[in-house]
Amino acid sequence: MSSRSLAQKTLHTFGTLLFGQGASIAAGIATAHAFGPVGKGVIAFSGVLLTFAFNMAEGLKDAIAYQVGKERRALRDVWHAALWLIALVGAIGTAVFIGLYLHDRGQPAFLYVAIAFPFALYIQTIGIAYILRDRVESINVKNALTIGGGYSLATLALVLLFRIPVWAVMALWVAAYVIGSIWTSASLPKLLGDRTDRSNDGGLVREQIVFAVKSALSANVAFLALRIDVFIVSALLSPASLGIYTLALASGEVMWQVSRSVIWSSSGRVATLEIHESAALVARIVRSLIAVQLAVGTVLFVVGPWLIAHVYSARFAPAGEILRILLPGVILYSADGMLSYFLAVRAGRPALLIGLETITLAVCAGVTLFAVPRYGLAGAAVAHSIAYVVAFAVKVRIFARMTDYSLRDVLVPRASDVPAFIALRLGRLFPRRA
Repeated sequence: MSSRSLAQKTLHTFGTLLFGQGASIAAGIATAHAFGPVGKGVIAFSGVLLTFAFNMAEGLKDAIAYQVGKERRALRDVWHAALWLIALVGAIGTAVFIGLYLHDRGQPAFLYVAIAFPFALYIQTIGIAYILRDRVESINVKNALTIGGGYSLATLALVLLFRIPVWAVMALWVAAYVIGSIWTSASLPKLLGDRTDRSNDGGLVREQIVFAVKSALSANVAFLALRIDVFIVSALLSPASLGIYTLALASGEVMWQVSRSVIWSSSGRVATLEIHESAALVARIVRSLIAVQLAVGTVLFVVGPWLIAHVYSARFAPAGEILRILLPGVILYSADGMLSYFLAVRAGRPALLIGLETITLAVCAGVTLFAVPRYGLAGAAVAHSIAYVVAFAVKVRIFARMTDYSLRDVLVPRASDVPAFIALRLGRLFPRRA
């Protein structure tokens, strides 16, 4: 695969994510005006809770990528084994969130997540089959039209035209995952290829369990480290405060569309290249992402509070200052996913991540519990930013030692990092003078 094709896939991914993000922002504005901070908090909290399904899917995806990429197993064999784990984990997730809803019926987000959990787990896991078969554009479109922009545009229209209630918005949210799961499955037979060893399903499942449990555990601990502030705000402050805080988080993390595009498009190469080539690609991606996010973050720091107050209404104005506190960590953490993927999948060290993320979780939880009663939402934002910075700093140091790269190699961008076809067009626009 050429660097040109990788750049094009990244741009395609960014375009579909931008479409989804734009639709999501528009729908978020509509729901914020329609339901206020309390209703907005229910919708946002549901999304936060469903991240547990995404993190379990990350464990399964990493296990599949490891078996196909490093161990050279047939994709159909590996996927057939993974289906057993998807069914088991999906049922457990649904049962857990139903139990939480029965315990606390005042939080309807638990019920919606219980229904969506198995479908979200499936649709997130199946993406690795498309990536390993170099069909990134196909899965981009299917996700964008269902769980991405499709759901958001439908929500926007129904809220504006028919003023549907919160429960109807959440029912539509669940339906998007169901439809997306069905649509992404339609192309699966062509992607998987032939089975090669029907007698080894048990062995593949056992290997997947070991690897996926470690990877999923590290992903869930990482999620808790970076979202423990949301749970503490939910427990200690008002529902309105939760709505304001989650809006500030979402506003900052919109920057991650760039990093998600790059990571999503390049993960197949990182999993299958030789170790030294994979490390070189990861270093290039990390330093490029940091440079881009610094530029975007500077703009957001200046105009973000004004935009929030004028777009979402004065009720959400406090989210602007919270956003500024969050930005340093958000900028650095944009490249964390690439480092984590390399350590887990290419280096085969998912257990290492568990320890790293556990430390980060302890730091974030401790600082948040200390700061929120004293400083409110600002204290939560400080704790959140500290957790992001700590997680990135530790991982980039370990990556540098593992690959014999210097910190400069990983953190400082180079002119050669610009894709060739972009550099060519820039050269035509700004020719050098003799």
